[in-house]
Amino acid sequence: MPLLTLEQCRMHCRIDGDYDDAILDDLLAAATDAASAYLRRALFADQAALDLALDQLPQDMAAAVTGHEAAVAAANAETNAAKAKAMRDVADRRLAVATERSAQLLQGLPANDSIRAAVRLLLGHLYAHREAVVVSTHALDVPVGAAAIAMQLPFGVAALLDPYRLAATP
Repeated sequence: MPLLTLEQCRMHCRIDGDYDDAILDDLLAAATDAASAYLRRALFADQAALDLALDQLPQDMAAAVTGHEAAVAAANAETNAAKAKAMRDVADRRLAVATERSAQLLQGLPANDSIRAAVRLLLGHLYAHREAVVVSTHALDVPVGAAAIAMQLPFGVAALLDPYRLAATP
C-alpha cells in the first residue's frame, strides 16, 4: 500500500485530472524508495501493513535459507569449477539480499506526518523538475555576459527524515 493516494499526489502537484497518474505512480514509488533508502528502513503506510510484513518474515527467511542450501548443493555437484563458483556466488548474493531485506523490515517504520511530508516534497520536486539541474536562459536569471546558468535544486527532505534515519554501520 503506497504512503500517499494518487488523489493526494495530484493535489500536492496541483494536477487536475488523471492524465499524469502513471507518471505520479512511478514518481511516488521513487520518492518512497528514496526516503526508505535514506532512512535505511522499510516504510509502511500504517502499523497494520508493518505487522503483516513482520508476520511473513519468518517464512520468507526460511525459504531464502532453503533456497540457498539447495543452490549450494547444486554448486557442489557441478564439475566445472568456474560455474560452481558462480553458482555459489549467486546463492550467497540472494541470501545476502534476503538478510538485508529482513534487517530493514525489523527496523520498519509506519509513515508519520514528517515522513509523508518528505515523500510529498520529493514527489513534487521530481514532478516539477524532471532533471536534477535547472538551466535557465531567461534574461533576468542570467548574469551579464553569460548565455545560460545551471544550478542544483535544494531539498528540504533531509531535515524531515534525519530524526528517523538509522546510523550507518561499518
